[in-house]
Amino acid sequence: MTRLSRPPQPALQGGAWALVGIVGWIGLLRLGWSLWDQVPPRAGFDLALLLEAARHVAQGQSPYDPAMLAGASPAATALFYSYPPPVAQVLTLVAGLPDGLALILWGVGSVLGLGVIGALLARSLKRGSGVGSVLVRTCLLAPLILPFTIALLFGNLDAWYPLAYGLVLLASLPGASRRATAAGGIAVAIVVIAKLHPIALVVWLAARALRERGGPIGQTLGIACAAGVGIVALSLLTGGPGPWLDYAKVVQTGAGADLVDPRNIGPVSLLGQVAGLDSAALRLAAGVVAVLAIAGAAVAGWRARDTVWSFALAATASLVVLPVTWYHYPVALMPVGIVLLLRRPQARPRLVVAVVVAALAMAWPALLWIAVALVLGEAWRAGRSDPIGLGGAKI
Repeated sequence: MTRLSRPPQPALQGGAWALVGIVGWIGLLRLGWSLWDQVPPRAGFDLALLLEAARHVAQGQSPYDPAMLAGASPAATALFYSYPPPVAQVLTLVAGLPDGLALILWGVGSVLGLGVIGALLARSLKRGSGVGSVLVRTCLLAPLILPFTIALLFGNLDAWYPLAYGLVLLASLPGASRRATAAGGIAVAIVVIAKLHPIALVVWLAARALRERGGPIGQTLGIACAAGVGIVALSLLTGGPGPWLDYAKVVQTGAGADLVDPRNIGPVSLLGQVAGLDSAALRLAAGVVAVLAIAGAAVAGWRARDTVWSFALAATASLVVLPVTWYHYPVALMPVGIVLLLRRPQARPRLVVAVVVAALAMAWPALLWIAVALVLGEAWRAGRSDPIGLGGAKI
């Protein structure tokens, strides 16, 4: 008897995943609507804070809470605008939109950004099917990554992490074009200024560039520094030093915030929950964790030869530089997961397990670190079996 040919199997698998993705999107949209329909709306509350700060800036006011400027220390889980001034200044461009429309555009843009970075990574690695197919599948399956879904529902700035971190990874892969190098550098500058803790990526780039003695990664680092200076200079030119002085006060006030909370999965918070320590007793531990995270990013850049494994370590380190780590932060590792799916098909079952564990972490947040560890484990295995060295050279 003639054996059946293999081509129909991937088609069936693709159809099954498409169905799962569609069901995921239906669930996400229904949940989003139910949260938005509450009074006050529970969907998009993070974006609403950003837009409110932008409207204050548009009216010539400070984007920061007067109570914090007066020295009132909030809880880490309290809702307040604490980003640097450029975030609110840029969002003045869309501050006139209704919050609901802004949330929809925010979500569409971040999902498309995820799809685009998936397609660009596929083209760079020259693995798998066409880039258009990768783009569609990445967007279709996005709701299955529950931390990303939460970022979309909240309208959180972290929903753009996959695009930003993915551009940095893309700039470090084989055959990175000048445009990819420039985009990676600009992405680093934007995400560091907006969120601070991705400064670990700058340290990683610096260590990688030193080992490579410049090269494309050195160019990415140079562009990042230039773009960062440009963003700050433009912010000062448009808003003056006042917002930055207010921001310094907010940072000082926020340093006294209560860090121990079940929703905060940062190492310091977890230590406080296990040992029964309060935030005051954990200040030194927070500093130690920050130093270790920065040092870890530097060691990863210098010692880890495989580019993806090295980047995965640095990206993970960036999540714990600050003492607060929310459930949606690890979406920064989604580009690493995409590369692993393209490089190492046998990793798919374990990556699916990581997705399931991430979903279970909604009930037990600390489980999210197990999902992160599973992704790191696959990155390590891929680096051993199919290593990509500095400058994209095969080892």
